[in-house]
Amino acid sequence: MELMNNYKEAILIVDLDSKECETEDLTEELVEKALGGAALNMELYEQYQDRDPLIIGTGFFTGTFMPAGCGGVITGKSPVTGKIAHVPFGIHSGVELKLTGFDFVVILGKADAPVRLWLHDGLSDIDDAGDIWGKDVWESTDKIRETYGDEMIQMLLIGPAGENKVKAASVSENYWGGNDSFGLGAVFGEKNVKAVCMRGLDSLEVAEGFFEKCMKLKNEIVGGTIAGKAGLKDIAADLGIDAGAIEKLNNATHRNNAGYNCPYPAYTYLKYREDPGAMAMQGEAEPGCLVSNLAGFAGLLSAGLDAPQGVEKCCRLGLYPAAAAKILADKGSTDIDALVTDGNLDEPAPWPLDGNPDKAILGISSAFSTAIPPKGIFADKDKDADWWVKRQATAYILGIDPVIMLMAPEITAEKLAEMVQISAEAEDFSPDKLSTIVSALIEKSA
Repeated sequence: MELMNNYKEAILIVDLDSKECETEDLTEELVEKALGGAALNMELYEQYQDRDPLIIGTGFFTGTFMPAGCGGVITGKSPVTGKIAHVPFGIHSGVELKLTGFDFVVILGKADAPVRLWLHDGLSDIDDAGDIWGKDVWESTDKIRETYGDEMIQMLLIGPAGENKVKAASVSENYWGGNDSFGLGAVFGEKNVKAVCMRGLDSLEVAEGFFEKCMKLKNEIVGGTIAGKAGLKDIAADLGIDAGAIEKLNNATHRNNAGYNCPYPAYTYLKYREDPGAMAMQGEAEPGCLVSNLAGFAGLLSAGLDAPQGVEKCCRLGLYPAAAAKILADKGSTDIDALVTDGNLDEPAPWPLDGNPDKAILGISSAFSTAIPPKGIFADKDKDADWWVKRQATAYILGIDPVIMLMAPEITAEKLAEMVQISAEAEDFSPDKLSTIVSALIEKSA
């Protein structure tokens, strides 16, 4: 395989006990065995499992021209399930990590005081985080960018909930929360890691013919099942989310955002302190919030809260919205602030959908984030839980947005194998080889 087309060929080992960082080579043998993402994370997790590792990795296609190739994944032991958990992240953070010069980051041990990791230009620093410990996610994001002098810094970070190690704590992506339904935010807190800050100015090589194949696939996706659809409102309607939640989304929608190179804008910015239809700022410093977690939005609304502002508060405090909604519903409370110290639950929060399809998924694998809709979107409505798990495992390995994988049947195993062949100049890579790697990840994560 030609790794330079897909990776920077570096694994960063962060030892919090000794406060030292070392770089290891990402080898061709390891990539041939696991490709990347969650599968390669698992290889590293097993290598360092006696030191309670937290692995942050990029996918095989992360940062390339592959449609929706924006994904990264965090792997660790979930305090919610007590088992291995993989939490996908994206928007721009996955790409940013790879372009820092590090494909994978292995975090070992525990710092004796709050720290943040600063990754840039192939360099790594373990910096003091006393200045932001105790601050909420939004304040911390602003402070980090001010400290390092760059508004483009992407980060994975925690708020007060993670610092207090409650199980509803989420690893956030910049201001806007993320897909951490497994409480890995509490693992960040346990390790005294406030943030992983990333600025990537590097680039990847491009194999001949790869760009053209990517553009062809992108056009097929855009003209396929997602044609004419955008944002959370259309996803919610297709999934059968409560009509009240859909109306709330519709009335407050300001714009729909997409992750890096994503053909579908799956993030919706809700404006509720200003006119949602006004494109210009009207004087409010914080006019609204970007929402990605439909389960949390619908759950908070059902629990009696103003859902948009409830999601915003969860984002600020570093709480997973669906977990917050479940805990509040069980308590008969609307006090989100109290969850910063009392936000614990014994299982991943369920989706507010008829038939509880996520329960069937958890019966097969408890390792893949329940923040992702538990069924096909716009297509593949008849597929079962086994299909969902395999589809998610594939996304987590290749670095493809996991929501896009549920709404784009145009992304087939055959096309993915062909893309691997072209991008890595690996003529012998087949759909069967991809299936073997996917099955191995599911088995190891059980």
